[in-house]
Amino acid sequence: MSIELDFIKQLTTSKAVKEEADLISKRQIKESFNTLINSPFLFGKSRADVEQLEDKIKITYSYLCLLICLEDFGDDYESSKDDLRDKAKQILESSSKYKEVLREKNKAKCSYINPYRNLLVATGASNLEILRGYERQLNVILKILESLLTKNNIDPEELIETYSTFLLQKESFDILNDKYKKRRIDEEILLNFNPNCEEMYFENTVGQLAYFPSDDDNVYEMKNKFGDLILFQKIGTLGYGIARRDRTGFSYKDSTTLHNYKLVKKYDSLNTEFSKDPDKREFSIFTDLNISKLTSDSDYTSLHADILFSDYNLEEAIIHNGGYVGDIVCESNGKYDVYHYPEKLCACIDYSTKAK
Repeated sequence: MSIELDFIKQLTTSKAVKEEADLISKRQIKESFNTLINSPFLFGKSRADVEQLEDKIKITYSYLCLLICLEDFGDDYESSKDDLRDKAKQILESSSKYKEVLREKNKAKCSYINPYRNLLVATGASNLEILRGYERQLNVILKILESLLTKNNIDPEELIETYSTFLLQKESFDILNDKYKKRRIDEEILLNFNPNCEEMYFENTVGQLAYFPSDDDNVYEMKNKFGDLILFQKIGTLGYGIARRDRTGFSYKDSTTLHNYKLVKKYDSLNTEFSKDPDKREFSIFTDLNISKLTSDSDYTSLHADILFSDYNLEEAIIHNGGYVGDIVCESNGKYDVYHYPEKLCACIDYSTKAK
């Protein structure tokens, strides 16, 4: 378990001075650093290697922040503890802010930055691979900080950028260490489109909305790449009209329909040995499914299970698209792709607005 300590405060409170003393010198801070960095409590065998590396980075960084604040003074010159802590924490805050600058720099290098890439591990890496990748990054960062300890003049920009990198790496590890957040990232990587299609909506695109409940008792099932069970059943049909023109310029209304399904996901892959039942979520969605293909074409089925019925696409569809999740279509080259038909989107948004 990680131990959250204010190392700047720890380094400026030592046995070398009385508890009530307001002043401290660089020499005393160095003694505190040596005591902390060799602490059997922080770096004993009972703590995981990754936690020890994180704390070594935090302690070394805090010490370097204090050294920058005292760079113009001798080892025995005494400074106000409160002033030192405030100045050192300002540098710490700069690192937190620069983390976002660093994130944008990374995005400029690549169209999509994800935690796997930050840790230099393969997409979908196992928990052990993620841990080992994070530890490798921590060791590199610690070596950079330790090299700064040997310099007479510490470069504040280098220090801030190095610690900002650590904060980004830690954030990436924390995301991938959380099974729910990791699942969300895995789904976002799988999707090669923006599931929020509300910009495609235009008023009066469709008309004559009519909903017809279904008495279809058939329940179909499939599994996604993670091993979760997906059950779906047709519960209704949404009818709507579209204004069209033929070659002669004559206007007419073309009536069409879209199917409404109840979809239930059972998250067996996120289940633990302590869980009695897997987590379960239910969605009401609109799409057109080719049932015969779903039961005979594995590629067609997996695209529905992994893409169209991913939590990410389902959630965005409910929030922005009136429940319309899109359709899997076969392109002229024989490959499948996801397509959102504007008239279907407009019909679903109009119907969901009307239903409210």
